Amino acid sequence: MKKIGTIALAALLTGSMAGTYPTFAQDEQTQVIEDNEKDATNYMKFSGVVKEIEKGAKEIQVTVEDKDEMIMMLRINDESLLFNSGTTKSIQKTTLKKGSRVEAYYDKNKPMILIYPAQVTPEVIVVKDEDIFGEVKIAKFNKAYLSLDGELKLNLDKDTILLNQEGKEIQEKNLQGKELAVFYDVTTRSLPPQTTPSKIIALDYVTEELPGTETPTEPEKSDTSKVQEIISNDHYMKNGVKMIPLRKVAEELGYYVQSQPEVNGAIITLQNSSFTVKRGDKMYGYNRSIGYFEVAPEMKGMKTYVPEQMLELMVKNR
Repeated sequence: MKKIGTIALAALLTGSMAGTYPTFAQDEQTQVIEDNEKDATNYMKFSGVVKEIEKGAKEIQVTVEDKDEMIMMLRINDESLLFNSGTTKSIQKTTLKKGSRVEAYYDKNKPMILIYPAQVTPEVIVVKDEDIFGEVKIAKFNKAYLSLDGELKLNLDKDTILLNQEGKEIQEKNLQGKELAVFYDVTTRSLPPQTTPSKIIALDYVTEELPGTETPTEPEKSDTSKVQEIISNDHYMKNGVKMIPLRKVAEELGYYVQSQPEVNGAIITLQNSSFTVKRGDKMYGYNRSIGYFEVAPEMKGMKTYVPEQMLELMVKNR
């Protein structure tokens, strides 16, 4: 109702101030109201400041805090798209640094592990440029290039760069039916605001738009011989129990290891499986249940070692 109210207000304003603001055709207003009944985007947005960065073997984990001091963990891999808001150029995840302001967009249709802080793998990350002003909006648009939330109208021209998510140039017709990442700076004072974007990227891989006829495949299983090789080269015995390196083994099995220095432990996650371990504590957590190791995890040489029992648990629950 709030969105429809905004459109109605826009109609009243444009009718009374036709000399100042452009008007829109009645059929376009009707289309906006109809479109607003649908989802305006497949993405959720989280904005904040980078507080910590932790590098892993295949991805980096970025701790972001928003203005309300809420924390989210961004697990950024090679498939995540990163852009500078001002230059609009693609950037590497290694350029992220503490203190950067970022906007993370993640597919709201993906399942999430119910833990705090929330952990997501964002599809798009926008790093706010401190020197060059630029805004980014990710949304669905109708055929008139009005966002389905009614908040932005696009006016394309010959200088607007049109790309797919691989960075290749495309034609305007290829924008139809796609969710769009729109880069722009100034907007008009009309309702809704209008802009001539500098760049538009057509996104095509969110969950809702993937083919629904194929059965999802499980993650590729790691070669257990590699795990055994890691353990063979890096282990020790304690009280008759073989202690193995947690991070190396977990990451080889496809898990992600998030350090938790405040509790002297770590969270190990893969899809819907989540383990918590603490150095010096025999108790471990698995999702909502608890279990006990024969020997407590401990740190040696800046690495956390856990009983080999942990290997069995990770293999069983992936």
